[in-house]
Amino acid sequence: MSWADETINYSKSNKTNAIIVDKFSKKAYLYESGVLKFSTDIELGKNWIGFKKFNGDKATPEGKYTIIKKKVDPHTKYYKALLLDYPNIDDKKRFQEARKKGLIPKNKDIGNMIEIHGGGGQGANWTDGCVALKNSDIDKIYNMISEGTPVTIVGSLLSLSEILNNNVL
Repeated sequence: MSWADETINYSKSNKTNAIIVDKFSKKAYLYESGVLKFSTDIELGKNWIGFKKFNGDKATPEGKYTIIKKKVDPHTKYYKALLLDYPNIDDKKRFQEARKKGLIPKNKDIGNMIEIHGGGGQGANWTDGCVALKNSDIDKIYNMISEGTPVTIVGSLLSLSEILNNNVL
């Protein structure tokens, strides 16, 4: 079962909300009790393909996260923001393994402050690794979710063969 399926099932079983972010399609989906309630276009880090490796790489991480804080102006420069628990245990493990293999410079750390935030709608991937929504879209989901809401970020909801067979590229 995929991370996205696990998150949707959790939403259904626990009668709670959940967010799925699909980096490839540049979409975020809000589920309520396992039912899709809202979808929106997103913008990501400049280096959105693949996993986030270290602080400053401008990559959007992939994994299963939780919203740990809801922020509004003046506590965020992006209108409204949902802070994720990045880096989580899996991210830290992946970072340590990559560092041992020499794939990460010794002067780099893992980073933090990954958010779903407003300020989107620029038409390009521009963030430092966050997920940006238009202010009107963050308004729609902000009051529907709470701290503790699961957020799953995946490279794609489609398999590579689905992408290639459907000429999605």
